[in-house]
Amino acid sequence: MIDIQNVKKDYAGTTVLDGASARISRGEKVALIGGNGAGKTTLLRILMGEDDDWSGKIARENGVRAAFVPQFFPEFDGTALEFVLEPYREARERLASLEEEMASADGKALERALDEYGALRAEYDSGDGDLAEERARRYLDGAGLGKLADTKAKVLSGGERNALALTRALLGRPDLLVLDEPGNHLDAWGLSWLERCVRDYPGAVLIVSHNRYLLDRTVSRVLELEAGKIESYTGNYSAYRMERLRKAVAGEMDWRADQKRIARLEELVKRFETIARAHPDPKWGRRLRARRTQLEKTRERSAEKPRAPDAKAGIAFGGDRSRADIALKVTEYSKSFGDARVLEAVSLTMEPGDRVALVGPNGSGKTTFLEAVLREGTRDGAGSSAIAIGPSMRVSYCSQHGDALDRNDTVLGACVKAGAKTADEAWKALSPLLFSRESLERKVDSLSGGETNRLQLALASISRANFLVLDEPTNHLDIPSREAVEDALADFDGTILVVSHDRYFLDRIATRVVEIDDGEFVEYDGNFSEFWYRRYGDASAGPFKSAKGGDPEGRGKSIERAKEAARKRATGTKPDAMTAATHANEIERRIMALEDERTRIEKDLSNAYERGDLRAARDLGGRLADNARIVERLYDEWK
Repeated sequence: MIDIQNVKKDYAGTTVLDGASARISRGEKVALIGGNGAGKTTLLRILMGEDDDWSGKIARENGVRAAFVPQFFPEFDGTALEFVLEPYREARERLASLEEEMASADGKALERALDEYGALRAEYDSGDGDLAEERARRYLDGAGLGKLADTKAKVLSGGERNALALTRALLGRPDLLVLDEPGNHLDAWGLSWLERCVRDYPGAVLIVSHNRYLLDRTVSRVLELEAGKIESYTGNYSAYRMERLRKAVAGEMDWRADQKRIARLEELVKRFETIARAHPDPKWGRRLRARRTQLEKTRERSAEKPRAPDAKAGIAFGGDRSRADIALKVTEYSKSFGDARVLEAVSLTMEPGDRVALVGPNGSGKTTFLEAVLREGTRDGAGSSAIAIGPSMRVSYCSQHGDALDRNDTVLGACVKAGAKTADEAWKALSPLLFSRESLERKVDSLSGGETNRLQLALASISRANFLVLDEPTNHLDIPSREAVEDALADFDGTILVVSHDRYFLDRIATRVVEIDDGEFVEYDGNFSEFWYRRYGDASAGPFKSAKGGDPEGRGKSIERAKEAARKRATGTKPDAMTAATHANEIERRIMALEDERTRIEKDLSNAYERGDLRAARDLGGRLADNARIVERLYDEWK
């Protein structure tokens, strides 16, 4: 359907795309991934015709229609419904204008108007333009935005605007949906809705996302954009990651073998040179020339040294677990804004070393609660008695937008306030998080969203905090940086209270989940996936809830599907006398255990590669492949 051929693009002499090539077939779900600044958004803009300063070729099948959902919502002053219908309004106005033009035109002007009118009318009819208003309201209901149809788009939350932009694209029924970070600002329920939209969409989807769980659930192929070129991998994100690790190990082994052959030939050429100088026999001259030719050909054919897989930021949190009995104790805490009650007499106890994820729909009070812990939490009984922090807890807060930082401070100044005694000590904490030495003198206000989050993580490391309060710590980070943060938090002995929409991240970090449900806390032991399965059944069947109280048509249907599936599982039996429900739960537990094992194997494989133990890396690659086959078989059985 789409054939991208040798696309090249540079900005002021800096090459971004250097011969990028890829193909997308009808109905395919494809991920485009790469580090921050790799050129993903640039490629999408070229594909959609929004950038014409490039070389190469992009070929499309005739009549292919594409819709682009950009990363940032455009300025729009109308209502949500008007935003969804804007392309149809523009099409209607243009059709009316062409009809007037055709009534008075003749000759070539009439021919041009007729051609444009015919093409536009065909596109309008293919999208059921005459029924656009009715369809738009149904789509808004399915996205949980039905009650917000007449609300100004600019006052909607970030997650609501993301859902609105996707709704507008879906309404046109394009052959190709191009999505740039569509999961930004969506909560877990919104992401569940997004997964279903992408997975069940009949057309092709090209998606850029740092949400690994979303990619695992939706795509069947991954395009990796690195050093300006694209490499294709079959399977979802986990399959891509596994294959990339195995490929790097195999490439390193081939490179080392070639280097050994080259070294032996170089030694042989030196020996022949010595003999040829000592014996002026023409035979030795011919032998020397033959060996030199063999050496040059071996060098030409030798494998290039592969890039290390997953080169990423590195960080360590040095705080030790407190010996106190309590890290945080919240007793009957309530919070209101005017007449709106957000939290209703909630209670929570965390012991040192606990890892708690706080989840809930957008607007349910997650950030409000974290800020209350920091602002109202006491250590000596003074002030509010509802929130108490253990006296030996050293708390570090990483806020969603860096609100706790002094925006007028320099990066070095922020590090000194966190406990760094010298610029060198600050640099030691910052450099693993991909900051340059020059960054020490930058103003905090000049940092990007990703840089702000990385700075906050560095400050937590400098302060040697043993209690981390994290609000969306992986926002704006690319996948390697997210995994570096996960690795550091997995090794952290202290206490963690985290809010995040990154379910992959929560599965690795959290051991307890607290859901905010209508202002109350409901606790679940286990990681996010375990909570989601128990609470909502299938991970893709959860309702798209709105904190504003919307009850979209899609939510009710998904709940009924989940209940019906549960009834079917409960009424069947297996040959071994287990009930279907028990059997499904057992499979579910095995899948989770195997996915935990996969994470450990991947980390061991990366470590083996980095220390040069390629034999161990190759064996781990085999174990990784076996693990993937078993998980795939269990998923098929579980469905």
